[in-house]
Amino acid sequence: MLLKELGYKSGDRLLIINADDFGMCNSTNRAIRSLLEDGFITSTSLMFTCPWMREAAAIAKAYPEFDVGIHLTFTSEWENFKWGPITPFDRRISFVDELGHFPKDVVPVGLADPDDIRKECIAQIETAFRLGVDPTHLDNHMISLHGAAGTKRHFMELVIELSAKYGLPLRMPRHAYDFIPYEEQMIRLADEQGVIIPDYLQVLPFTPAQDMDYGTFIQYTADILRGLSEGVTELIFHPSLESEELKAITSTWQHRNMEYHLFRDPLIQSVIREENIILIKWRDLRELQRSR
Repeated sequence: MLLKELGYKSGDRLLIINADDFGMCNSTNRAIRSLLEDGFITSTSLMFTCPWMREAAAIAKAYPEFDVGIHLTFTSEWENFKWGPITPFDRRISFVDELGHFPKDVVPVGLADPDDIRKECIAQIETAFRLGVDPTHLDNHMISLHGAAGTKRHFMELVIELSAKYGLPLRMPRHAYDFIPYEEQMIRLADEQGVIIPDYLQVLPFTPAQDMDYGTFIQYTADILRGLSEGVTELIFHPSLESEELKAITSTWQHRNMEYHLFRDPLIQSVIREENIILIKWRDLRELQRSR
């Protein structure tokens, strides 16, 4: 049904290539801007709690044709590079540590008061508008609101509500995918509230296997592309430029730099062409959702 509403035919394979973590650091911002400018990816997700989010927001405002979503953020995973909530909470809350930063993992988020989660989600969304960003979709950093393993509860009912309120499609695949908790009830709720969700999700590895060099990674990604199913798939990855900044943030800097080169690679571009994969934007889903 989604294919037909978007103006495509049965059997077509539509792909959104989304770079997560826009706004995390300057190295990430430069990589994502370059990929968007050159047309190798179709969208990105901006973390409005991060140190370099103002630069990312300024880029999004200056280039309104860029597809920029809101990466709702409640975790801060790096050891020495931190961020925290926008909301000025006046008491200790479960998802903020003693220094005011988000936790490294999702477990404390699952202990949170739903009202606190709501306030912070709205603060992050409204910050996008205040900075002149026209967001195209909602998604969630480290699936902290989805009820990942070890958490007490999830907050997807709230996120669906906000997606409907702001007229934004949502990263929540209609078909189950690996580590994202799957609930048919939430799929039905999204449908009932008119929130558009993609059919499938694919996520490139956050950290590579020891034997995954660049050539292996290219073939791994090519196999994913060749195996896409009919419908709309979002493919997520985390590109950054090599820099001393990135090396100081994460030991996975080499992998993130490989991801910057990935969709520029002639092999990947040829696979997209040969497989007749149709690249679309989150904006296409947003406009459909708002037109319904």
